Formats: sequence, C-alpha cells, structure tokens
Amino acid sequence: MPCQEPSQVCNDDSRVRAGRLSTSVVAVLLGAISPACAASAVTDAEALALAAKHCTACHSAAPTHPAFDRPPKGIRLDTIEGLRSYAKSVAIQVAIERAMPLGNETNMTEAERARLGAWAEGRE
Repeated sequence: MPCQEPSQVCNDDSRVRAGRLSTSVVAVLLGAISPACAASAVTDAEALALAAKHCTACHSAAPTHPAFDRPPKGIRLDTIEGLRSYAKSVAIQVAIERAMPLGNETNMTEAERARLGAWAEGRE
C-alpha cells in the first residue's frame, strides 16, 4: 500500500524491512565478536562469573538491586541454564547494543562485553 504523503511512513513495509535488516545486522555483528576473542574459548564458568558480576543483581531469583523485587521480564541469568536460554538476548543487549547493564552501573568493560558476547555466540 503506497504512502499518502511523502512524510508518512508505510508501517507495514517499514516493519518488514526493519525486521530483515535487524536480523542481518545482528548476524553480522555476532560474527564480528569472535575474532576479538578468538585467542581463547570462553568457558561456561567464565560466562557465569561475568553474569554474576554484571547481571545477577537484577536478573536472579532474588535480585539484590534495590529497584527490583523480581528479575526484569522474568529473565534470570544466575544459573548456567538461564544464561544459556537467553544467550542470543545477552549477546545483543550486552555485546552489540551495549544497553545492559543498564547505564553500565557495574562498569562492564569492553573486554568483558566481548568475552560474554563470544560465549553467547557459541551457544547458537
């Protein structure tokens, strides 16, 4: 369906194109994480330690962050099973978009982001 005005966005077409574009961008960016971390494989234990340091104050069964009495969106990253089930989201939110940890409250380094992203990429 064509747009009525040049400034109007064609929502249906735009959503489809945006969905395809975001899927392509995520695939390319996830592929770019590995070379930076190729020197050594990231173990489950290291990924869990990074999550404990930067994620579980909010994303655990009993969050210790004062803003949360339960994990946001029900996402728990305090077990290896939970971390594995959200690996793709972790890669996107932590390594690609750098949206988490929120406001980088825990001072996550770029190296830690790359390591956790590389681990998550290996789970897909």
